[in-house]
Amino acid sequence: MADGKPTLHYLQDSQAHLVLWVLEELGIEYHLVLHNRIAARSPPELKAVHPLGKSPTLVTPSGRVITERSAITLWLLNTYDKAGRFRIPSSPTGEGTEDDDVVREEQLISLGGATLGPLLMMKLIFELLVRRAPFFVRPLVAGVRYALNSAFLDAELAHVVGYLDSELAAKDGKGSRKWFLGTEEPTRADFSTLWYLDWANQWGWIDMEKYPRLKEFHARCLERPAWKRALEKGNGYNLKFW
Repeated sequence: MADGKPTLHYLQDSQAHLVLWVLEELGIEYHLVLHNRIAARSPPELKAVHPLGKSPTLVTPSGRVITERSAITLWLLNTYDKAGRFRIPSSPTGEGTEDDDVVREEQLISLGGATLGPLLMMKLIFELLVRRAPFFVRPLVAGVRYALNSAFLDAELAHVVGYLDSELAAKDGKGSRKWFLGTEEPTRADFSTLWYLDWANQWGWIDMEKYPRLKEFHARCLERPAWKRALEKGNGYNLKFW
């Protein structure tokens, strides 16, 4: 836009909230356009911004339209985080090691999108199928859901979440890290991972008490002033809106 500010198109109860959190962490000026869901779906106005009609969508000051949460976060940090506050140091110091590099960061981000996300989506689909199935076939659909959860989904979800919990262990084996890459401030890996934890936690698919490091990480994110400001400015972050 002409005033040099990016514009975030924010759909209620969506991943857009994680981008709003990043914007608040950066402390920059931006435009916020709030969109309400219609029958749990994105409103048609979003298709005027991008053909997919999804959120988050960011319009840069030059008019470029960027979709997908991870790509938007990457652009925001590369553009506005000049001091590198939310990026991995080129030469990690302190608790970090040479393993805390862009490859590990990408590995953690990809784990969310390619492994954890599909598991949660499968659980969501079967939850909604049971809710919306005709009364006379609902017990059958519920039985299929139970069988799938018992045979595969629950164990696999616990396996992946347990791995994430272990990734927050301190390198010396004592205590836990504040953030996944051993930094003093969150990075893209942290901004990304919180979405999947919120999704699973709000639906009750994981017991955070079983994952103490992730529980601390989750609480740490939600206590940040920028996160709280994002909650005030957005129009909802309830991931059980169906």
